[in-house]
Amino acid sequence: MRAWAAGGGAPVPRPAPQPTAYEPFPGAAYFKDSPSSPVVTAMGRRLVAEGCSAYADGPGPRWTDADRQSYAKWQRKLGFSGSDADGWPGKTSWDALKVPHPS
Repeated sequence: MRAWAAGGGAPVPRPAPQPTAYEPFPGAAYFKDSPSSPVVTAMGRRLVAEGCSAYADGPGPRWTDADRQSYAKWQRKLGFSGSDADGWPGKTSWDALKVPHPS
């Protein structure tokens, strides 16, 4: 897409939108099915980096109770409480975690 220069000059190219460096929120239902995915590993690594680990072993690709406990720690770190800190990811807390695209 191009924008026209002030005064009717030649069009000025707009920079192409850059893809996000982070994994988009896969939806709440995604985690309820105990997925096995590199996304879960990437999430777990971010939780560890944020000091929110409940892992005795891992993180790994399979969603486990350790992931849920770690995520609940993350939610509490963000200031969530009660049912908002139940360990099931939501969009707001996911976006704040900045999970990188798995490589």
